[in-house]
Amino acid sequence: MLKNFISIEGVANVSEFPTLTTLDRYNQFEVEEQVTIPAEKPEMEQIVSVMVEASIKNYYAIATPTGLKVIIEGELKQKITYVANEPTQSIHSAMFITGFCNFIDIPLNLPTGQNVLNILQTLGITLDDVVSAPPNIIIEDFSISQIDTRKAKKCTILFAWVRVNALLATYLPT
Repeated sequence: MLKNFISIEGVANVSEFPTLTTLDRYNQFEVEEQVTIPAEKPEMEQIVSVMVEASIKNYYAIATPTGLKVIIEGELKQKITYVANEPTQSIHSAMFITGFCNFIDIPLNLPTGQNVLNILQTLGITLDDVVSAPPNIIIEDFSISQIDTRKAKKCTILFAWVRVNALLATYLPT
């Protein structure tokens, strides 16, 4: 992908989009940040390319008053390649790793007088059994703009999804 004359690698192609089912829940969110080129590296004249990758490092389910949430903790790895602001205009790169924490909401239709833990107990499952597989994540969009010779502002749009345990299907909103 080419955006503002900057080559960006790592944004999902339409062919990589998930095919969601009635058991899948998702969340879309952004990670905005400002990064600074380390002092030991030359200043930037111009950003040439960015490689970005998202991964989920940990996840767990929690009960809420309206259902469940799957908390996801992950990281963005980003490599910025740039032309140095010097007469030789050599090419340099800087690596940045940014953590993120977000959630995927799983609202439930709770019967009157019941709470989430009662429902789980009735189904014979625990919070550890709420999802049938680890969550997934893709990068939907990425943008970067140079602020000055040392700083850049980045915005990453992420799409995370998870498949809910089929035993919860009758409690999921349609």
